[in-house]
Amino acid sequence: MENTGMRSGFGVALAVCLCAGGVTGVALGNEDISVAQVKSANVVDVAHIYYNMASGERVITLANAPAGQTSGADTGTSESIWASLSGPGCPDGSGDSFFFVVDDNSRTSEFATGFGVANWGDIEKNTVVDCVHIDWITDHDDVDLDSDGIGDGVEGLGGQWRWSDTDNGPRAGYCARMPLITFTFQNLPGDTSPSGDNTVAGYSADIDLTATFSSSLSFEICDTDSDSQGAAVFNPGIGNMDADFDGLLDSDLDGDGLSDWGWSVNFFQPGTHDFDGDGVLDGDFADSMKAIGIPFGYPEGSAIDNGDGTWSFAIDSAPSDAGNGSEDLFAFTQGGGYASGMFWFGGFSCDPADVTPRANFAAQLFGPGDGVCRPDLNNDGSLNFFDISIFLQDFVGPNCDYNNDGQCNFFDVSAFLADFAAGCP
Repeated sequence: MENTGMRSGFGVALAVCLCAGGVTGVALGNEDISVAQVKSANVVDVAHIYYNMASGERVITLANAPAGQTSGADTGTSESIWASLSGPGCPDGSGDSFFFVVDDNSRTSEFATGFGVANWGDIEKNTVVDCVHIDWITDHDDVDLDSDGIGDGVEGLGGQWRWSDTDNGPRAGYCARMPLITFTFQNLPGDTSPSGDNTVAGYSADIDLTATFSSSLSFEICDTDSDSQGAAVFNPGIGNMDADFDGLLDSDLDGDGLSDWGWSVNFFQPGTHDFDGDGVLDGDFADSMKAIGIPFGYPEGSAIDNGDGTWSFAIDSAPSDAGNGSEDLFAFTQGGGYASGMFWFGGFSCDPADVTPRANFAAQLFGPGDGVCRPDLNNDGSLNFFDISIFLQDFVGPNCDYNNDGQCNFFDVSAFLADFAAGCP
């Protein structure tokens, strides 16, 4: 994986409460919160990366890609099931001029380094996730020696992403969140533009958790029946628990009938972390003063002027991937757990004189789709020689891309054989 610019270490934790001890109450305010108000012209969207955690496959789609270049998609049957990516949020597009600096190592504010951020939302119970979307925006200098259009990777620059069950934010005096999956990428691609040109580089990635039926890192949110539905990771029966006996299920602390889930990200600066465990910090600490952060996201919906100097954001719950439950709030994290209460930026506003972003960051979940039996290529309800024959014909023709990643190679053969061996419901 070294040639990807993204090395990963994968960890799974089950049934462990990760709320920070000694933190009570809810803090609302914008003190010590660093918001980089960068004009959208200064954020250069470099590329989208498709990466399969289980197989190691990688596909790069450059921003402003030449005609015919395709973007990686996880399995061809997956579909977006929760999204906060739809755009700037304000009618005039002004919200697009913000990104949040998670870490700049300047130590000029309490949260300048060593902290992460967390968001949360609502989703149907017993939801299987097989692909996740992540983003980062960085000012770290990088090179592109292999001329593939993206940075080769900044040594020691890393990010750790987590997804959790029963997470409705750091509500006062109670801990319910249960970790599901954690992964770390090191040597993240950085900014290859000339140093001092006042631009920062933006990257997005879809991290596919499923290579084949038998090689999966997928997870189920809010299990209620101890049936993982084929997911590799889940918290059995978490959807039925009420650990504090308050009459509210831990999985639905806001009582809206949907499951609470959350995600968080922490970044590692060069020269501050030993990823490979050899006793030597990776990267040059002199590179650690650069900023790295994440873009803001908005679910489908619209901004509403309340007419009293305040604004609201109405989420459209009609789309299948409506960003239900997202709030104008976020939390800081440290060491995997909450390190403080909830924060905002003073309230979402599209006032042209003082645009304030909604404290909701870009995120997306994908699910396995409608359950169509993919290896049944002739759609006769049976898996047999005729399906294999069609696959072989397709593989030497224009329909060779079985796993829909934009390429025709061994991964297509492997995916078909695995699906064929697994059979169909």
